[in-house]
Amino acid sequence: MTRLGEYREVLFWLLLLGSWQFLASPGAKSAVVGASGALMFLLFAFRNLGRLTRLGLGYASWRPTSRANWALGAASGLIAGIVIFGIGSASGQGMILSSNWRLALLQVTLGPVLEEVVFRGYLFSLLTWALRRAASEAVLNWLVVVTGAVVFALVHLAQPGVSWLQLACITMTGSLYGWIRTLSASTAPAAVAHAVYNLTLYGTASVIKNASP
Repeated sequence: MTRLGEYREVLFWLLLLGSWQFLASPGAKSAVVGASGALMFLLFAFRNLGRLTRLGLGYASWRPTSRANWALGAASGLIAGIVIFGIGSASGQGMILSSNWRLALLQVTLGPVLEEVVFRGYLFSLLTWALRRAASEAVLNWLVVVTGAVVFALVHLAQPGVSWLQLACITMTGSLYGWIRTLSASTAPAAVAHAVYNLTLYGTASVIKNASP
């Protein structure tokens, strides 16, 4: 059973990073393999909620949760996407959206899972451990959520052309994902919120573009 569990975790990372590599590589064959791998990864990852506990994945909190939390994640991502798109449009700052379908697919499938495993999984656990002695239980969760969101936003500074407004929006969405992670005790609904948020940005942009004369 131990070896089977470790193989399960290895397969999780192989499907995630392997599919990412194929999607990011040029060529039609790479695109097909990457898209197929992304679908396989999502099915595998959600089929194994609560089972990925070895090789360090136990700290990522990839666990099952209630239907209410799944619905909360999806609804929160949809609302946040509409609101943030509206803020960006009103300020004259367009969203940084790719016109390449493979990169768009990355941003609504593998990207949200990887980022939530890292930031609302590993980083969340690390911050909870590090700040436990510095704050009471009532303050600890919010401190961890906000700190994690700030780190999440700062990492996005590596992308060219990120404005202060966009940085603030990323911090707000990062806080949203952290809040969902706290309520559900799982990174999975946070990943759903993140994926729906990105999908909403692409969908809203597409609707507006097609509606323009």
